Amino acid sequence: MQPDCSNCGAALTGEYCAACGQRRLERLTLGGFATDVVRRVFRFDKALAVTVWRMLREPGRLVNDYLAGRRSGYLDPLHYLFSGVFAQVAVAAFTRLAAPALGRTSAFGWLGQLGGVVAFQTLAILWMGTVWRLMFRPRRYNLAEIYVFAIYTFTTTGLLWALLPLADLAVPYPLGADPSTVLLVTAGIEVSYLSYAVWRFSGLALWQSVVRVTLVLGAGYALLVALLGPEYLARLLLPTWPIEP
Repeated sequence: MQPDCSNCGAALTGEYCAACGQRRLERLTLGGFATDVVRRVFRFDKALAVTVWRMLREPGRLVNDYLAGRRSGYLDPLHYLFSGVFAQVAVAAFTRLAAPALGRTSAFGWLGQLGGVVAFQTLAILWMGTVWRLMFRPRRYNLAEIYVFAIYTFTTTGLLWALLPLADLAVPYPLGADPSTVLLVTAGIEVSYLSYAVWRFSGLALWQSVVRVTLVLGAGYALLVALLGPEYLARLLLPTWPIEP
């Protein structure tokens, strides 16, 4: 005998209720609770993989699909942001456990850009989107649409940064031992990927995208330094040298 829907009481004929759409529920277990949290909050599933792949391959098309209402099969901006921050925190935690065991404390050098509270990362993303709007005032997209683009692209940048400590652990050379190298590599990834994304999204020439991204990032960070002070901003964005496990 088929059970009734626990939400509306209609008879169930499949995995989902035909009347209200709720999924068939069994008794909650610890494993089921953990799976539900991962799936609903952090969305570590096929949709995350699709979103990352499309943001690397066709960032402009994905953002324009979202803005046009074609939103099936990939993550919305906020879910993508939450999943990206969680992935960065997980990589940072893994690095802090694995680096001492492998004798590769240079991997700690990459952790200054990873993790952090979602609120700060969101504010930083919206700040850069606002700076872009104020500096260039694009006619095709309004401020909310620029924020969507910024959340998708800056989250992808964070996921690319998350590969750096893992690479440091995997190769024989201590990549993160020099703070200048860390700064140049992370800045290079940020400028390169954001320029590529802007180019694919806006229709600007590639050189124009590079120039505009460089100006916006430079102005955005300079204003943050003026508002927060260089020492405070450095504590937020960069690791302390030398880094201890």
